[in-house]
Amino acid sequence: MIPDTGKLGAARRIVQGMLQLAAGKREGLACFEGTPDAFGAALAPQMACILVGGIQIFLLPDKVMSATKLLLSFCVLLLPAVISQFYAQRWGRGALWLRYITAATWCGWVVVLISLACAVIAAVITPDIARQQVFIGGLALCAAAYELWLQWFVAKVGLGISGGRAALLYVSILVASATLYGLAALLPPHYMVIHDLLQPMVNVKAK
Repeated sequence: MIPDTGKLGAARRIVQGMLQLAAGKREGLACFEGTPDAFGAALAPQMACILVGGIQIFLLPDKVMSATKLLLSFCVLLLPAVISQFYAQRWGRGALWLRYITAATWCGWVVVLISLACAVIAAVITPDIARQQVFIGGLALCAAAYELWLQWFVAKVGLGISGGRAALLYVSILVASATLYGLAALLPPHYMVIHDLLQPMVNVKAK
């Protein structure tokens, strides 16, 4: 464990833990604290984005659709914590849960940062290829596959469970998220998340 030197030291530990876990090193888990405050700090960046979206609702024409997106984002954000705590308690791993969910939440940013870095590098080196739908789709597919592995790995080492149980946990989160998106599409105002996901490709094609 790295010595605590205040907020800067805490930030260093978080970054180090993210990098180590992203590289498949289980010792990265020790860089995260298993406290409610640590988990709250991990949620803070995403919660801030949701709060900004909440403020923007008053400026957008379709307030019902905007509110639906906001509520859906909030539910999907909390789903991993709710589902993983259920499994952790069921498997007798409740004492390890807070450290695990804190690490898992922070590691969600690893995929975003790596994807962004790859997109920027490709845009600088080969701008024509970077605008191709095949490249964008391939990058998204690789990012999704890496996120699956990373969250599986963090669950496995964070809760001290088998690979099969770690897979069950993350698949349960994915199924629950897909169910919420499905309900949002079926019920008024019929928000289709796939439209937002495909929008970047549509914009690239238009250019």
